Amino acid sequence: MTGATGKISQKILPASLQVPSVTLRGTAEKYISAQQRAYLEKKYEPSDFKPTFKRVDMWGRARWKAPKISRRRLNDMRKNCEYLNIDPQEIGLLAKPERKLLRAKPNKGKKHERNAPERYLRRLCRIDIA
Repeated sequence: MTGATGKISQKILPASLQVPSVTLRGTAEKYISAQQRAYLEKKYEPSDFKPTFKRVDMWGRARWKAPKISRRRLNDMRKNCEYLNIDPQEIGLLAKPERKLLRAKPNKGKKHERNAPERYLRRLCRIDIA
């Protein structure tokens, strides 16, 4: 609503971003607001998603500045691109990072279980010597 007049103004979006309420991804219905679609209209640079290190004052104090677009908004934009069949790379979104492999580390176990092979070898050595 604008001011005291009570009129409602709507922003007209390009036809490519206008989506009727459709069932997406099975039974889940996803509504993408006009504000979220407006984020998808812009072109982005890789520096928009990265924090920057800035010198603040004459004494050389410095601090990290937050990125222009947060990780949360980036992921929301990526999901919305997926729903609207837009390629995220076209508007300059960063590629999804590859998932790292989990480290294969054995369980800690009990001390006597961990040392069992060592004890077994010691016992064999004693038998061979005797």
